[in-house]
Amino acid sequence: MTRRLVLLLVGLALLPAPALAQRSLAIERFDATITVNPDASIDVVESITARFTGSWNGIYRTIPVQYHTPQGFNWTLRLDPQGATLGEGGPALRVESARERHYIKYKIWVPGAQDATRTIVFRYKARNGLRFFADHDELYWNVTGDEWDVPIEAAAARIELPSTVTGVRAIAYNGVYGSTARDAQVEIEGSTVRLTMPTPLDFHEGLTGVVGWDTGAVTQPTVVERGAGFLASNWPLGIPLLVFLLMFRIWYRVGRDPKRLPVVVQYEPADGLTPAEAGTLMDGSADMRDITATLVDLAVRGHLRIEEREDSHLFGLIKRQEYVFHRLDAPPDAGRLRPHEDRVLAGVFDGGVAETKLSDLENEFYKCLPGIRESIFARLVQLGLYRSQPDSVRTRWMLAAVLVGVVLGVLGGTVASRFNLTSVPFVVAAVLAGLIVAAFAWIMPARTVAGARAQERVLGFEEFLRRVEEPTFARMRTPDMFERFLPYAMAFRVEKKWAKAFEGIFREPPRWYVGVDGTAFNLGHFSAQLSDLSTRASSAMASSPRSSGGSGFSGGSSGGGGGGGGGGGF
Repeated sequence: MTRRLVLLLVGLALLPAPALAQRSLAIERFDATITVNPDASIDVVESITARFTGSWNGIYRTIPVQYHTPQGFNWTLRLDPQGATLGEGGPALRVESARERHYIKYKIWVPGAQDATRTIVFRYKARNGLRFFADHDELYWNVTGDEWDVPIEAAAARIELPSTVTGVRAIAYNGVYGSTARDAQVEIEGSTVRLTMPTPLDFHEGLTGVVGWDTGAVTQPTVVERGAGFLASNWPLGIPLLVFLLMFRIWYRVGRDPKRLPVVVQYEPADGLTPAEAGTLMDGSADMRDITATLVDLAVRGHLRIEEREDSHLFGLIKRQEYVFHRLDAPPDAGRLRPHEDRVLAGVFDGGVAETKLSDLENEFYKCLPGIRESIFARLVQLGLYRSQPDSVRTRWMLAAVLVGVVLGVLGGTVASRFNLTSVPFVVAAVLAGLIVAAFAWIMPARTVAGARAQERVLGFEEFLRRVEEPTFARMRTPDMFERFLPYAMAFRVEKKWAKAFEGIFREPPRWYVGVDGTAFNLGHFSAQLSDLSTRASSAMASSPRSSGGSGFSGGSSGGGGGGGGGGGF
């Protein structure tokens, strides 16, 4: 029994192969007629003579439509199939199209494709197949494609240009993708260019033509049309616009301040706000000007004294101006300190010392800044002037910006890899989307209705400080007013105008400030020194140690251009 089974298997193996295994396909001729139209479109007619051995359903033609530009963006060839016929003028054939990676695959059903030779005429239009340069227009077209699974025994192309063209020139390449061989014959007769391959094209070899002519014979696409085509091919670049619209909607609903009413001049600080609180409410940011103004306000109220010194170095050859802060016991009428003021004093007189140089705060005081800012914002929220702490709101949205960028980048890379797209548009979209969210983060903290009204009063008070030197306010100016409102003027960056308004009125040096010499007090010089103190204090108090970093240490080819692809049988 076993011997009979072996003989049976051997006999089956020696039988002739089935017809399916014996079938083959060859392309006897590939003739293309390419017509360049004045509107910059091109009409392509491919006459493909196929020799079928065995039983087949037809042929397929794959044409790449997705390309990458030298800048890394996508470019899409827009094709419109015009149908296929059996021979020139013969019956119409069924054509099915499908997108496969960066190709469009056209399946052309051919009746009687069994041990027969058939000529299939396939027509299509390319809407944007031309290239435009400063000195010429160009058709760079992969005529046959270089991805055929079968050899092409004969290939030729006729390229018809508009009758008005001048300066026609042409070259042709052949071979596998990237080949620079130029075996094809090129003939130019007026507005017609003929390309003929003298030898067959082997497996995965193709014929590519490059035809150029002087500008003017073809209507170039407008800037709007090019832009629309670019955005259509690089659709991820539209994502940032959607992100912007979404963020604008969110901001409009939850991040927008109540409508501001007209600002009226105010003669007192709004609602008893400290200089730092008023400055922060005005612009939504607790910056160093607000903190240095707090330092001067604490001095005015008797909590410290500021002394101006000249420190000598290298045996007196080098002198440097220094500011020294002395801790004082505050008078009974100094008022209760707010949390941010407590933190400022604790940071300046760290460890309970009674005296601190401004230079001693360098690379040290910065540790106190987060707590000071948090206290200012917390106080404004406690007063009902903000819905949430602005710094926390900004931090959450900044984290969202990073998350949006990362997610879009990762998803974009996956989509680009799957559909053979370049990742550059996705990367650009991810970066822009993240920046848009980050930009909205700064305006997302919203004031309440009470906060909006308080901001208007702060702006009105700032208007008074800015215009106080006008004759209208002459009767209001007193020495006590100068000292009391000076910290606010510093927070609002109008201290020079404020000081100028009190020249001749404020003549005695303040008790909380000790100058470097015994010359007569000059309010203009005093104002300049306060500006210098504010600038240097902002720099010193915000400075932090630097961290260590790391080490310091045009040509063409076959297969280029539009068109191309390949084909085979099915």
